[in-house]
Amino acid sequence: MRKLSLPQMEALLAIAKYGSFHAAARRMHVTQPTISMRVRELETALGTRLFARAGRGVTLTPSGMLAVRYAERSLGLLEELEARLGNGTPLNGTLRLGSSETIAMTSLPEIVRQLEGRYPGLQIDITVANSFTLHDLLATGKLDICLLTHPGASRVVRLEPIALAQVGWLGSERRLRAGTTFSPSRLAGQSILSVPPPSPLHEMLVEWCLKENAPPPALNTCSSLSIIAGLVRAGIAISLLPICVLSNEIEQGSVICYPQRRGFEPLRICAAFPRMAAGNDLDSVARIAADVLTKHPSFAPISPR
Repeated sequence: MRKLSLPQMEALLAIAKYGSFHAAARRMHVTQPTISMRVRELETALGTRLFARAGRGVTLTPSGMLAVRYAERSLGLLEELEARLGNGTPLNGTLRLGSSETIAMTSLPEIVRQLEGRYPGLQIDITVANSFTLHDLLATGKLDICLLTHPGASRVVRLEPIALAQVGWLGSERRLRAGTTFSPSRLAGQSILSVPPPSPLHEMLVEWCLKENAPPPALNTCSSLSIIAGLVRAGIAISLLPICVLSNEIEQGSVICYPQRRGFEPLRICAAFPRMAAGNDLDSVARIAADVLTKHPSFAPISPR
């Protein structure tokens, strides 16, 4: 594939904006033959005409209109790169931040507040999804950093554990009385609600049943952790959830965390980065998130090995 150049794209956009080669050359402080040469090179590289004559000026062809959209996006990304790395400020421009619902429901507002306070030029584009979805978005370059539940080993994503979140069976007196020891046999006849697979919580539920020598039950599923928490709060369902998402209700007694014979390992909350990403600015996001989480009463710090 022939390489496209920045001067070629700048010439394309200038002609599209000012309506003629002459006007574009004057605005860019170059000669008209220079502008014409850049456009010819770009048309040769793309294999299509970008402009058509219109009186003393030119108009964009359909291919030219498409090329302008791509050129605008390309130059916009380069300007963002310069803003983030070229002025000595570690974080500037747009940060594409992914968050699991566990973090979004408990600590994300404080994390964003601290990021904006430390980096006033930063724009934050937040995506909330389950941890497996966030991992895939990160691996394909659609996000810069994620705060998620450990999704397992990955060759393309670097995972840095930053906190622990306890997990338990949560419900209300309307479903099972307080003090009831929870076991797979207690699932029978209950409305059990779970996030669908693939998800760390669903995997934990299935593994718990297998360790108790019981088949996984039939489950109602919901893709939103916040909706599940609301249904548990309303006494409509029992669910395996991070305790932090309903910690206030547990403290008030409106939601019960049922004891069980075999407990769960806590969820490992991680900051996740593309393996090839440079550190520095993204590491500072992870440090802010870790500090917020470890100060939250419902999370525990990662013990040093």
